[in-house]
Amino acid sequence: MWCETLSYDEVARPALLGALRARGVELALAVRPPELAGLAAAAARIVDAGVTLALWPMIDDVDGRWVSVGSAAAFTAFADRALAAAPAGTELVLDLEPPMAQLAAWRGGRLTFAGRPTRADYRAGRASLIAAVDRWRAARPVSTAVLPFVVAEVAGEWVQRLLGTPVTALPVDRHSVMAYTSLYEGWSRGLVGRRRAEALLGVTARLARARFGTRAALSLGCVSTGALGDEPAYRGPAELAADVAIARAAGVDDLTAFDLGGMVRRGPIEGWLDALTA
Repeated sequence: MWCETLSYDEVARPALLGALRARGVELALAVRPPELAGLAAAAARIVDAGVTLALWPMIDDVDGRWVSVGSAAAFTAFADRALAAAPAGTELVLDLEPPMAQLAAWRGGRLTFAGRPTRADYRAGRASLIAAVDRWRAARPVSTAVLPFVVAEVAGEWVQRLLGTPVTALPVDRHSVMAYTSLYEGWSRGLVGRRRAEALLGVTARLARARFGTRAALSLGCVSTGALGDEPAYRGPAELAADVAIARAAGVDDLTAFDLGGMVRRGPIEGWLDALTA
């Protein structure tokens, strides 16, 4: 379960952690710079409650927020600080996306690649991330979250270079492809309805399986808004349940939903969790 929009006090409520534990749901907890001071206490409470924890670090928005070749150095330093505050062996998630400003521009209809890394910069950033993953993975699992465009690459890394986000070269345990049907539908300007969004999910799942093999995973959603603040959301838990069935029918059963905060706000939490796990 992705968890980006709840405070650490809310996340660590015994009733909520009990609901996650009862269904075997793991928690990928967002860590932003202002939250770092409270991470150790929150992580201890989550792990002590029997919930498996992964850290999902994100740097300041002005530095790009997510992991790309341009933010590799800043992200690596921040991830090291976050891991130092967590229990030994805690999984690390790399959210591989272009810088926040660029993604926001695309969302606003301005398809610009200004500031795209040169071939040399891309290779240097990729090498830096490979070295960091090798170091991190010696002590813990490392996974990624990636944009769905990457699975459409037939060969090479041309999409990855265009986005500035190396994926296939990273020696990680799994790649979770962001296959959000609510975005397929809601950001299509009326071209994609729910049925077509479901078809796109099935295509994404099959391409992910072909691209990444047993390392293929999917992120499903959205239950509520995230970093951009205007992400279209599911109508209800039944749509999440349908997405789970489509993903599993396509051969992908490593699934993560976005996000726990939306489930808590829209409630009841049990209905959403059961849609993911049943």
